[in-house]
Amino acid sequence: PDESEKGPNLIEISKKITDSNAFVLAVKEVEALLSSIDELGAKAIGQKIGQNGLEVDGGGHNTALLAGAYAISALIKQKLDVLQGPEGLNKEIDEAKKCSEAFTNKLKSSHVDLGVAAGATTDDNAKRAILKTHGNDNKGGKELK
Repeated sequence: PDESEKGPNLIEISKKITDSNAFVLAVKEVEALLSSIDELGAKAIGQKIGQNGLEVDGGGHNTALLAGAYAISALIKQKLDVLQGPEGLNKEIDEAKKCSEAFTNKLKSSHVDLGVAAGATTDDNAKRAILKTHGNDNKGGKELK
C-alpha cells in the first residue's frame, strides 16, 4: 500500500502538541516569576511583617528584598537558557535572556548602593532597582522594562 494513503501520523502530531504545551507552560512560569519581581517592588519595599500583615518599616531595610529579586531574575535566566521555542520565537527568547542578564548585572554593579551593610538599602534605591514605573530607574528598573 501507498504510504501517502495512510493519513496523518498521529504520534508525530501528538508529540508536537505535547511540545507546544510544554513551551507554553514554561513561558507562563517565566511570566509568573517576572510578575513576582513586580509584586515585590509594588508591595514590599519599605515594609516589614507586623502583627496584622505588612506595615511600614521606616528603616529602609531592603537589601534582603533586593537579593530575592536578584535570585528570581537569575532563575528566570536559567529557565530561559533551556527554553527552546517554535521557529520564529527564539529571537524573543534570546532578547528576554539579555534583559534578565542585564538586570542581574545592573544589580551587581550597583552593589555599593543596593548591598548596604545591615540591610539598610534605602526605599528609593530599592524602587530604582525593581520598580519599572519609578521615575529614576538607574539601578535596574530600566532593565526590567
